[in-house]
Amino acid sequence: MKKTQFAVAGLACAAVVMLSGCQTTNSSIPYEVSTENVINIQQALQSKKVSVSNVELAQGVSENLMCRMNGDIKVAPGKTLSQYIKDAFQKELFTAQTYDPHGPAIKGSIEDLSFSSVAPAYWKITMHVQSSASDNGYSVSVKYPFETSWIAMEACKNTANAFSPAVQELLKQVVANPQFSKLAGS
Repeated sequence: MKKTQFAVAGLACAAVVMLSGCQTTNSSIPYEVSTENVINIQQALQSKKVSVSNVELAQGVSENLMCRMNGDIKVAPGKTLSQYIKDAFQKELFTAQTYDPHGPAIKGSIEDLSFSSVAPAYWKITMHVQSSASDNGYSVSVKYPFETSWIAMEACKNTANAFSPAVQELLKQVVANPQFSKLAGS
């Protein structure tokens, strides 16, 4: 009887260890261009065109963000978080018909990239933007709230899925800023 109890307890422990291993949480939501952002870009730049040279991490900022010991957050297959932001910015500019690979190059530096998957859940992103046509540029910050869950797997999935609208809100702060037109040399 004791052998059976130990065997069952051993199997239960093995199952718990196997099921509690880390895994990556992937988002299934692609970036969607914001009509409001496109209008803001068109109004700010009018007929001027720009490009996006790079979006990189400031020193001390990491893209390896673990969610509840469940693994890293991944928002798009094969892309880092900063690549995702760059691609989203390019999509917004392209849709606004203000993207030119030879135009003044906007560079982004992510100064803060963090999230909380517990209530109140949020993404916090701060980015400094400047261009080859502007001296200092400016910084914007967003703290984007989203719904979470008590269950770690669901909370991490919600976190990954909330990155896209958080980036959309970040880019809104970039393009609605009165200094945005200066990035194009205006």
